[in-house]
Amino acid sequence: MLVDFIGLADVVLPPGCPTLLAREEQRYHLPEELRSDAVVVQVGSEVEEVLQAC
Repeated sequence: MLVDFIGLADVVLPPGCPTLLAREEQRYHLPEELRSDAVVVQVGSEVEEVLQAC
């Protein structure tokens, strides 16, 4: 469900965590300070990994 939300929202900015992207091409629309740490997530386990590492 989180991955579906990210796909609909395009970009999610969880507080204190890297920016979550649904597609790599979205990275180029971000400001530089968000771009370098952004992570593309395609399945729920990838979202969980990113959020647990924060």
